[in-house]
Amino acid sequence: MPITEVAIRTVGDLSREVRALVPIEQRWLFRGQTDGCWDLAPSVHRDYTPQQERYLTNEFRVRARSRHFSCPSSDDYPGWLALMQHYGLPTRLLDWTYSPLIAAFFSVHPDYVPRTQTSTRDACVWALDGRKLNESQGFEPLIFPLDASSYEPLIVPAFKNRDELNSVGVAMAIEHDPRIQLQQGAFTIHSCRTPINRVAGAEEWLRRWIVRSTDIAAFFEELTALGIRKYTLFPDLSALTSELKSIHRPGNTRP
Repeated sequence: MPITEVAIRTVGDLSREVRALVPIEQRWLFRGQTDGCWDLAPSVHRDYTPQQERYLTNEFRVRARSRHFSCPSSDDYPGWLALMQHYGLPTRLLDWTYSPLIAAFFSVHPDYVPRTQTSTRDACVWALDGRKLNESQGFEPLIFPLDASSYEPLIVPAFKNRDELNSVGVAMAIEHDPRIQLQQGAFTIHSCRTPINRVAGAEEWLRRWIVRSTDIAAFFEELTALGIRKYTLFPDLSALTSELKSIHRPGNTRP
């Protein structure tokens, strides 16, 4: 069966779809993407071979300690993977949030639109029943922290030449940084290179909400009016600078 797809134009539409999720008490996860055609696959699986992934992770571990004051211990692979994801290294993690508003923000904010994208592309928000996905992959129908022992077979092959489990797990993010807390973060861990929206049975635990290209600007303005802003999600000076530049644009001072 195809994954359920619904067009949303406003925050009210988004709220209606969230309330319709069953069972809502299990707290679904959400992810916003600026292009509705993109698969749900982590960055390292889009462009890198397994060998290149190991080169990336191990060189990062070797060189990070001279640049970061609180690195994980050498064998804390989940900690290293989370640190790499935080600083933008391609990893086998995919970011999710417990907040549909935050997911929508990332789907329509102009700062996250690649230059190669056209103005006619639709954005989308994905909804994921993490417990049901975990159960379908042979894990308990629960969401454990990223460093849980049951997730170790999903993570270690990113660092060592080990057999892949060829499955996906949903994990809680460990709140080592204020961003994780503010963004209400979680992860999917991808040991399988098949995007999860193309996995058999995905319609049981995935929903897809489309924001049409003609509605993106108004949707973004509505989120901004409700206080979902970049500087509230990224508590650092670079986010504050970006936000101020978007609000206070230079005037035309030429005669």
